[in-house]
Amino acid sequence: MEVDLHPERSVLHAQVRKARSNHCVDEAGRYLRSAHHKGPSSKVYLGDVCETLLRCSVGAETPVFTEVPGFDEQRWMLEYTVGALHVSVQSIPYWGFGLLTSGYRNIIIMRGPVEDRARIIHDLAAASQHNPWEFAHRRSAEKGLAKTGSSLKANEMMWRSHQKRAKSLLSESIAALEHHVSRLEKKGDVDNNLIELAYLEIGLAHQALADDNTPAVERALSRGEAVLLAPIEIEEESSPDGALLVIEEDVPFVDMTDHESE
Repeated sequence: MEVDLHPERSVLHAQVRKARSNHCVDEAGRYLRSAHHKGPSSKVYLGDVCETLLRCSVGAETPVFTEVPGFDEQRWMLEYTVGALHVSVQSIPYWGFGLLTSGYRNIIIMRGPVEDRARIIHDLAAASQHNPWEFAHRRSAEKGLAKTGSSLKANEMMWRSHQKRAKSLLSESIAALEHHVSRLEKKGDVDNNLIELAYLEIGLAHQALADDNTPAVERALSRGEAVLLAPIEIEEESSPDGALLVIEEDVPFVDMTDHESE
């Protein structure tokens, strides 16, 4: 069963399995810092889910805490932007009064383009050491999710729908490059060796997609596209007035100097 993704936002719940004290909150601006930060700060336990999410959010701005941890160093809320996305993460206890790390869940809320949301959620699930939607204490988790209008099953389907959407987009990119290579092959415009190299990269992209390795898919597609540009050997330069000059090699030089006048 698949659920439709909201056009503007995503709300997902994740089980935290591990948490380390390798981060802190900068008291001056409530920014997330490493534990080695030298200024005034307070300790925070992010947990494996949030740490992995931040690694998947390439190019994100420094997260800011909207709710700083107090006595309970694993209870907090932070937010950040990455590209066109706004992301907020809340860490709250749902079992055992938060005495154990397994008693915490993260509520992840994303706002922005659905394609970007699907990509990050897909990468988060693929990079996690466990399925984020699988809770250690199911009965307590079910009660907690019910208060938000969700359920364990609905939450799992939401995660899987994001994964499916992301994989569909990647599959479409691979198919587009494959179609382009096939057209060039039929027209005979590109050397066969280069065509073979492009197909090799397409094969690697398919393999990476099967392994849920999004970065590897994108690298393979980039290499495949670059291979097709290899035959272009025209050197281009810009003239001072902005016009494009095409400089060709082996152009005969004709000496128009009148030697007899010297």
